[in-house]
Amino acid sequence: MGRGGGLDTNVLCRNISGRTIWKEIFKAGKFADKLGTFFTSSISKCIGNGTSISFWHDIWIGTENLKTTFHRLYMLESQKDATVAERISNVNSNSIGSWDWSRAPSGRALDELTELTNLISSVSTASTLEIYYFPATNTKPKKVFIFIWRVIQQKIPLRSELDKKGIDLHTILCPVCDHHIEAIDHALINCPNVSSIWAQLLDWWNQNNTTISDINDAIISDQGFSHNSVGFAIWQSTKWIACYIIWKHRNLKVFSNKIWNPATIISEIQSQSFSWISTRSRKKKPIEWHQWLLNPSFYVASPPNRMGIG
Repeated sequence: MGRGGGLDTNVLCRNISGRTIWKEIFKAGKFADKLGTFFTSSISKCIGNGTSISFWHDIWIGTENLKTTFHRLYMLESQKDATVAERISNVNSNSIGSWDWSRAPSGRALDELTELTNLISSVSTASTLEIYYFPATNTKPKKVFIFIWRVIQQKIPLRSELDKKGIDLHTILCPVCDHHIEAIDHALINCPNVSSIWAQLLDWWNQNNTTISDINDAIISDQGFSHNSVGFAIWQSTKWIACYIIWKHRNLKVFSNKIWNPATIISEIQSQSFSWISTRSRKKKPIEWHQWLLNPSFYVASPPNRMGIG
């Protein structure tokens, strides 16, 4: 348990009466289990209304506490021990922030407020709040799972979505290309600066006859693999990681003014997917970096008993 009886773990919240997005997560998680992640068996749930969970100190949404993620806002908070119930109000079935600042946020703190407002919009504070959580681990894939959950639920802070919520932005154009409205398919797939990354990814995987034209292709579609195969599990995991890293670098450009570098992004996708998959493979002979970098489809072609997965 965390401060004030809150959960000292990594948590996702969803109203029981809401649409069951977890069906999609569990469905995809079953294939991730083939990689030895034990995803579906690692999720638990509990019921509460947010009155015993510290808004800033407990890890109740995302992968770290909000004090760490939104440090500038935390420094402006007047009641640092406020609970989730005290900071989130339900208005016309929409969750909105109920803030008490020592002074009005500005500059980078205002940017943080925009991100936080979008993040909590998916949280319900009804009397029947269903909280799903991942036991804390030292591995990183939980960040990917949480991100994919938010993508499926259409809860990532795209500029077009923030604009629909009435948040005043200086532009709703894509921050990477600055030419098209930032919607989900554009941000993660079709932006010219992103589609070139997918083209290189497909070439790396020898999937030149495959197209990734929308978010469904990136996170759900089997694209030629048997839906229950090891190949599908590995290919899907690589695509999930690619989406996560593309969004990560989008945020680095927006909030840290980092230069968008496709070569760096591709390299990170290759290294992170290798790290995730190789450490979860039960193959007696480990997956080798040079072979993965040269031809990851070599492992897809390997029969399940050779891979030691499933």
